[in-house]
Amino acid sequence: MRNLILACLLLGILPGLAEPAPCSACPMCKTATETADDQSRPAAYMASILTMLSMPSILFAVAGVTLYRMTRREESQLADLTEADDRNPDEPLV
Repeated sequence: MRNLILACLLLGILPGLAEPAPCSACPMCKTATETADDQSRPAAYMASILTMLSMPSILFAVAGVTLYRMTRREESQLADLTEADDRNPDEPLV
């Protein structure tokens, strides 16, 4: 058991100790796409930006709507249960 814990710790720590590779990002991507001969490249660049911005919004919206519907369903079920408890037991269920 002790060896397993030690192995897990080493596997968790070793990747953090590795020196990260230098990033080669292009800060002038927009300029590079605007000066391109191919006119579809700027449109693709803008579409990729809109996609990256819309995905978190879509995920949060879906989660919010799901939670809202679950809450409404639970409130409806609780209201039905309290209504059933308030009825007179001698009355027939219609």
